[in-house]
Amino acid sequence: MEDLVTIEAAQNDLLACAVYLAGKISGNETQAEAIKPIVLQYLKKGDVDNAAHLADSVNDSYMRNQLLVAVIGKCIEVDDDEYAFQLIEAIDEYGMQATAKEAIALKEAAKGDFDKAFEIANMLEHSAIAFAGIAVQQVKKGFENEALQTLKAINFHKSRVEALQAMAVYFQEIEQTEKAVEYFEKALQEAELIEFDEDKVRVLFEIANHFIEAGEKDKALATFTKVVAGIKQLNGHHKDGLFSSAAIGLLKAGSLEIADRTLDEVTDKTQIANCLVGFSQVFEKEGERDEALETLEEGYAILKSEQESEIRDSKSRFQLFGAIAVQFARLEKFERALEIAHENPVEFQRNAALTNIAQVSILNGDEASALQSVKGIESDSQRMSAFVAMSDAQNQAENKPKAIELLDEAAVLVETIPQYIARGETQNELSNRYGFYGKIEKAREIASESLQTVEEILGDNNRSIALTDLSVIYDKYDFSLSDKDKEVLALLVKKSNW
Repeated sequence: MEDLVTIEAAQNDLLACAVYLAGKISGNETQAEAIKPIVLQYLKKGDVDNAAHLADSVNDSYMRNQLLVAVIGKCIEVDDDEYAFQLIEAIDEYGMQATAKEAIALKEAAKGDFDKAFEIANMLEHSAIAFAGIAVQQVKKGFENEALQTLKAINFHKSRVEALQAMAVYFQEIEQTEKAVEYFEKALQEAELIEFDEDKVRVLFEIANHFIEAGEKDKALATFTKVVAGIKQLNGHHKDGLFSSAAIGLLKAGSLEIADRTLDEVTDKTQIANCLVGFSQVFEKEGERDEALETLEEGYAILKSEQESEIRDSKSRFQLFGAIAVQFARLEKFERALEIAHENPVEFQRNAALTNIAQVSILNGDEASALQSVKGIESDSQRMSAFVAMSDAQNQAENKPKAIELLDEAAVLVETIPQYIARGETQNELSNRYGFYGKIEKAREIASESLQTVEEILGDNNRSIALTDLSVIYDKYDFSLSDKDKEVLALLVKKSNW
């Protein structure tokens, strides 16, 4: 792999240095982990030759084949079909060869070359996904009747349903609602033929939610009724989560009565509380504020009443405490939101809730409450993350000066992040945001600081990944390497040879 770049190249280019370091990694899985983002970055740059060379050098067979499939897709995208088929021969596993051919068929269809797409799809032993993708592209290119004929070649009901849904979503996107509903109805008819109960339930869920988006609440209600009947046929604890989601869907579809009856099927208190939070969000959206608050308080009370012996999933339970706190903030009950957020014994979840409350407060125009929420975060590094989130909220509120001001607050605290990998990732995020706001000099400064952080990271694999990530920032904003940057790269190359 080292022959892909010279030492001189590695000392003068971030991505080349990442490749060089990856070439020094001995473990197969560790090596593959470092090489994958490099290959994907080469593909973004349109460099299929180096991407293919690097992918082929991976020692882990599964990852090597996966990366070759990605390169093949790019080859088709840039009209290099001959090279794509050459690379298929380099794949040493039959199933992955089929996946690559499937990817080619779908790319050809997306380009509108349906003859080629069909030729390749017909070579496949299992062609359902390929034909489904081709049919969707036919609809997008205006060949609706031909697409329906293509669907007949699919002998797998789930693939037909997925294709019909994709067609319907396309018609939604181009604002042909009636046509979209027609295709969702076709998908519904096909879904009834799916044999595996859980697959059928999940597909019906998707269709029901699409009916709501299309304004067809009666159709959504009828479909969710089928969902509930299907859930009753299933086994296992996950039924509670499905019943909870179905109840929320039924409320969105306009039937509180049936939603309540469905909620009665749920036995796990965490899932009952989760459902009531969902109910609160629906009521809030519909302008029923009092109902939203009452339902949220009920959900919180049920969660609090859960005994240790009743808890099935502690992580989900603590996440739900955070979701309840944030929902109180959305309903402008800030003190109640803070009170519940601080009850959470898990520091990460507590800080996440306080951060989200701060964001909601900013979007509600309440900067004082946002700052009060962030003061509850004890860790400097976690508070830094909160400032970044608040900055994003100010940007969403179209207050660019405040957004930049909060980024400056975050930048002051970046050195408090103890883990160098996390610090570098955060510096990249800050650099990217400053670049977005047009603060190019500041973005360049932090990008250089991120490169210096890479020097502190242990292991060629971690350094290689960090350099690849940072190269994206340098490329995006056309940053050139300073003499100081090149010194860091030279030192990284030197360390890799120790």
